[in-house]
Amino acid sequence: MVNRTLRMLLSGTMALSVIGLTACNAGSGSPGGTAETPVAGKKVTLSLWNGFTGPDGELLKSIVDGYNKKNSDKVEIKMDIMPWDQLNQKSPPSIATKTAPSFVMTIGGFATPYIQNGSFQDMSDFFSVTGADKADFTSASLQMGQKDGKQYLLPMQMNGLYLYWNKDLFKAAGLDPEKPPETMEQLAEYAVKLTDPGKNQFGLGSPVKGAPEYFASFLMGNGGDIVDLQAKKSLLHSSANLKTFTWLQDLVVNKKVSPKGATGADTDKLMQSGKLAMYINGPWLAPGLKSNNISFGIALPPKGDAARYTSFGGIGFAIPSSTPADQKKAVYDFIKYWNSTEIGKEWSLKNGFPPYLNSVINDPQVKADPLVSAMANMGDAAQPYLPNLTSAGKITNDILFPAIEALENGQPAAEVTAKASAQIDDALKAEK
Repeated sequence: MVNRTLRMLLSGTMALSVIGLTACNAGSGSPGGTAETPVAGKKVTLSLWNGFTGPDGELLKSIVDGYNKKNSDKVEIKMDIMPWDQLNQKSPPSIATKTAPSFVMTIGGFATPYIQNGSFQDMSDFFSVTGADKADFTSASLQMGQKDGKQYLLPMQMNGLYLYWNKDLFKAAGLDPEKPPETMEQLAEYAVKLTDPGKNQFGLGSPVKGAPEYFASFLMGNGGDIVDLQAKKSLLHSSANLKTFTWLQDLVVNKKVSPKGATGADTDKLMQSGKLAMYINGPWLAPGLKSNNISFGIALPPKGDAARYTSFGGIGFAIPSSTPADQKKAVYDFIKYWNSTEIGKEWSLKNGFPPYLNSVINDPQVKADPLVSAMANMGDAAQPYLPNLTSAGKITNDILFPAIEALENGQPAAEVTAKASAQIDDALKAEK
């Protein structure tokens, strides 16, 4: 399961891309039968690092075992599963000493420095080499692993951030439990109606740390932005963002719709206990709500003045620079296998994450699953958050979340945005 550690890592920036592999069929077909042996008569052994330490790791293991069985005389993948923070600590020295694994699964936001210093190989030839169907991948998933027109990450899991709402609390407040707020204005109205201090019940979660970048849906939805990616300059101190931060401050400080100063863990527990009515979070929240018998709905975050926005990212495949050509060819084969309709469907339905292959999105069984189908339908609202910035984690966790906390402590919004904007500009000086 994508646990709280991964959730915090994801908030550093979510960015990655898609791709298939050298098996029999293209991405929209079956998972392919066998790999083409890179060197005649020689079996290739691949090492793979990843951070799927929870129940989703068992599902991953079963899929890898299935691939190994199909290709027992040609390719064998040996996985080393470890916590994500440990993986991130081990990766730099292993790449420097050429002891890195054949390939890794990496959180998109942490790939940027490896791409910039040449530690990850260019995989732009993936589709031409494998014949995988590029059209089967959603455009957002393809964009996220790209830099300077080249493909460095080939995704294995994608996600957005979604509005969760408690249907029982909606019904008790006289709201239609099947209809979430469509606009930010409605979100604010509903949050007030759903707040009951006497019951320790809150209308909207607004954590100040240890959470994904939920606030981006508000900022971008209202026409604001955080960074000019081309000029590497902060855009935070703008009239649009000031309006949004003032709106959020009023909801938390004056209307008390959210527990002030709550962490992501606090907010998760509140939602799981049935005391929080609405909360923007990722797919990993759903299992906890189910296990606590919370009747909930899930939808895209509400529209702002300008658009509807959800932060889009995930985990992708990367090949370290030390991986030789014969192993790279075999890695390509597995990535194509992973990005087949059959495997993509299995991962989405069993793991609860949204599909990014069009053939999976349009599959009748996937469409019939209310949770997965709702998460898959992101359309143009899905955009990468602070893509290709090595400073994305610092900007999010060390600048923007403290700014949210300052707002909730009552500091003037204009002062907060001005200070945070200067800090962002300072952080951006490290960008190439």
